[in-house]
Amino acid sequence: MSDSEVRKPSIEFPKFDGLESAVRRALRQLEVWRERAGSSEAERRRLQRLLDELGKVSEELDAAEAAAEIKRLREENERLRRQLETGRRQAEKLAHEVEFLEDMR
Repeated sequence: MSDSEVRKPSIEFPKFDGLESAVRRALRQLEVWRERAGSSEAERRRLQRLLDELGKVSEELDAAEAAAEIKRLREENERLRRQLETGRRQAEKLAHEVEFLEDMR
């Protein structure tokens, strides 16, 4: 047997390069999606921790008590606003009187 008889004919695959490129692109995309999935999972865990913490806080608060406290604080805020406005008017009145007394000298 001669060398030419022992060698098997090679088969050319003209589309092999395109297929190889497509596989490389698919692998790159797979890596991108894995990274995104990892990031999404980390964000999901972070948000779950926040929800768990909020759940603990809400267990400690009674909704009716919280609403009553908010109402009380709003009323106090309004009372303080009125007092501030009264004080501002009195300060302006005193400033005018001082100005008047200084002009009278």
